[in-house]
Amino acid sequence: MGIRRGWVLTGLLLVASLNGGTVLAETRADVEAIDGLYASWRKAVESADIPGYVAVLDENVRLLPPGAEPIVGAANYAKFLEPVFATADYRIEVVRSPVIEVFGDVALAEYEYVIHLKLKNPEVGVQQPGALTAERTAARYVDVLRRDASGRWAVYRHAWQDQPN
Repeated sequence: MGIRRGWVLTGLLLVASLNGGTVLAETRADVEAIDGLYASWRKAVESADIPGYVAVLDENVRLLPPGAEPIVGAANYAKFLEPVFATADYRIEVVRSPVIEVFGDVALAEYEYVIHLKLKNPEVGVQQPGALTAERTAARYVDVLRRDASGRWAVYRHAWQDQPN
């Protein structure tokens, strides 16, 4: 009886560990996909690629900039970016890469960047409410991402808090 229970317990532990391994592998794949999303997003920012930037956004994204009204929807976000990228070039310094937690079809990402801005025409500057305007902005970001029916991850909420320089 004791040996049989031992085998049953071993079998249950093996099944549980295999299922846990599957969950871990799926989570790892999700984190890798989301890391790829952030790499694409940084590249789009630095090359002023609006379609590439918007490609990582959920159709119903909400940009929640400090001190400005939210920008709602990917189409409105694209319109917001036109004058932003027309007036400045951006370089991203990664202070802390995204730390990603996955909860089913929702994920949370926290990260820190320093955004370096170079004005194309210093006399005009960036005029868009909600856009970064300083030559150097250190910020802590938090995003909510969600997975769509096709399995694609996209940024659903994007917010940040400026950090002292």
